[in-house]
Amino acid sequence: MKLRKVHLLWLAAAALALGGYAGCSPRVTKYALKKVYLVSSQVYYVPAGQFKTVDFAPPPAPESEAQKQDLANTLAWQDKRTGADCAKARLTAEADYDFFWADKSPFPSPLPDEVKGFFSRLDSDLGDAVDNMKKRYQRLRPYKAYPGRAIPCIKKSMGYSYPSGHSSYSRVFADVLADIVPARKDEFLKKADEIAVDRVIGGVHFQTDIAAGKVFGDLYHSELRKSEAYLKDIEKMKALLVD
Repeated sequence: MKLRKVHLLWLAAAALALGGYAGCSPRVTKYALKKVYLVSSQVYYVPAGQFKTVDFAPPPAPESEAQKQDLANTLAWQDKRTGADCAKARLTAEADYDFFWADKSPFPSPLPDEVKGFFSRLDSDLGDAVDNMKKRYQRLRPYKAYPGRAIPCIKKSMGYSYPSGHSSYSRVFADVLADIVPARKDEFLKKADEIAVDRVIGGVHFQTDIAAGKVFGDLYHSELRKSEAYLKDIEKMKALLVD
C-alpha cells in the first residue's frame, strides 16, 4: 500500500512536470492530479463524455482564409500591445470566479465553505468537458503553429488551443453567477469577455479560439440548467447572498 502511494505520488509529479503545470493555478494542478487518479473524477452536474461527440463547429482549416485572418489578428495584437497590456493579461490568466465580483462580493466575508465547494464541483466537471473538446480538434496554439512569428508575452500554456479554456471557463462562470445574481449579468459577461480577449492579446490563443469558448460556455451552461443537482445548489447559493 505504501509503495503504491509513493508510486502514485511519483506519477503525479511526472504529470505536473511533463504537462508544464509547475507554477500553474490550483485549478490546473488539480486537473493534472485527476489524470493520475489522486483527485476524485466524480461527476457532479454534467457528464463530460457527451462533449467528445456533441455537435460543434470545428476551427478554421489550415491555410484557409479564416486561418489566415486568425494569424493576421494575432500578429496585429502582437505589434500594438503594450507592456501594460501584457501585464494585465498575466493577471487575468490567473483569474478565478471571485474575479467577477471584484470588491463587490455578493457573498459574506470570509467566503462560506458552501460557496467554495459549489465552485469546486463546477470546476471539476467543466475541466473534463473542456479537455474533451480540445482533444477532438487538437488545434495548435499560435506560437506552435507559427514558431518565430507568433510570440506570446505571457506564460505559454500547454495543450491544445480550441476552444479556449479560459474563454470557456469565464463564460460559464459568468453564466452561473448570473443564475445566482441576475441583476449583475451584464457585469459578469463583460468580465468574461475581458479574460477571453486577454488570451489573444497575450498571444496564447487565436481569436476564433475565444469565440468558440464563448459558444461552448453557453452550451455547457444550457446543460447545467438541465441538472437537478445544479439547480438545487443555485438555490443554496442564493440563500447565502448578502442582502
